[in-house]
Amino acid sequence: MATVEKSARIAVMAVCLDATSYQAVLHFISGVPGTVMVGNLDHYVGVEREIGRALDLAHIRICFIDYDQNTEEALWTTERLRSEYPDVHSFAVSAYSEPEAIIAAMRAGCAEYLLKPMQHERVLDGLARVVAKQKKQARSGVRGKVITLVGAKGGTGVTSLALHLALELSDQGKRKCLLVDQHLALGDASLYLGMGRHQYSFYELAGNGDRLDEELLKGFLLHHSSGLHLLDSPEAVDAIHGAPPSAVEHTLAFLADTYQFVVVDCPPGLTDGTRACISQSEQVAIVMTAELPSVRNTVRYMEHLSRLGYNSSSIHVVLNRHSKKGPLSDERIEKALGREISLRVPNSYNEVIRAINTGAPITSANKSDFGATIQKWAHELASSAGNNKVKAMAMAAAQSDGGMRAPFSR
Repeated sequence: MATVEKSARIAVMAVCLDATSYQAVLHFISGVPGTVMVGNLDHYVGVEREIGRALDLAHIRICFIDYDQNTEEALWTTERLRSEYPDVHSFAVSAYSEPEAIIAAMRAGCAEYLLKPMQHERVLDGLARVVAKQKKQARSGVRGKVITLVGAKGGTGVTSLALHLALELSDQGKRKCLLVDQHLALGDASLYLGMGRHQYSFYELAGNGDRLDEELLKGFLLHHSSGLHLLDSPEAVDAIHGAPPSAVEHTLAFLADTYQFVVVDCPPGLTDGTRACISQSEQVAIVMTAELPSVRNTVRYMEHLSRLGYNSSSIHVVLNRHSKKGPLSDERIEKALGREISLRVPNSYNEVIRAINTGAPITSANKSDFGATIQKWAHELASSAGNNKVKAMAMAAAQSDGGMRAPFSR
């Protein structure tokens, strides 16, 4: 029989457990140091936030849900918990052992399915599995860097920059790197890489937050010949539901524990999902072009993120398709922004379009200005020190002068 470590600090909540089962859980966990029962709620609907608040300070959070009083509402509660509080582990408790009942509970998000009358060994084994899972995640090493790219408007070339940056980061030092296509539907990253689409998307992975581990992740990944991994966007045109911000944050935190670099390709606009990505990011690139709508939106993005308390030193402006003879001068753009342009990516439009159409990305071996810029960008990211999150107390960022400065160093 597995044992639960003394330092686990486990908080337990019950939902609609019958008296016998509730007393059994109380008895079983009484022998586990650092474990406390918070209470037994007498209703299903709308309890997820109450559970989240009650268990908030615990290191490990577990909820026993009785599936016999009202199976439909129990399933709904489990799904809501998985969506809103993915680090709360749901244990289904039921007298029914039919495979259909077990499968339905597990699909809803249950980590364990316990039969009545509950057995001491089964309960402790379930607790031990949860503790072991979190301990493994904590041991996974230094947190990787999450780099989020978002366009000031549509058509600024975010996907192309994101995938080329991810490929270069993966290639330099053969690092473990992941590209996340965060578009709600019909993202282009897999197409640009010349790969077929995956049947599952980033959002479906985020919907399984309570079961996140490396084994589950493997079933969602596309593998590029370069060694880069990709989490695809939904393929369906009407796939617009995405995942709650809390689920996106939880999933990116897990991915950062798994990869050295996670590059996120976001759609234009500061949606809830994009802000969730930014909250988990060490670096954020607002990608713009030299046109007035793009400049205006970039200013608005920076103002909005500043009001939300994001660290301005970690938010950078990338001017894509840069040309010295462009419609707006660099000086005029920087005056409007009130800050320097962090990185200028040369206008290699025909070269990039050719790479997109052939599914053969540009590499540093191509010896192009575009490839050289991406290579230097990746090098600066890999060399920069520190792993602070973007949302932190404002601090002054050291600025270097002249040429193409280290755009993402701190």
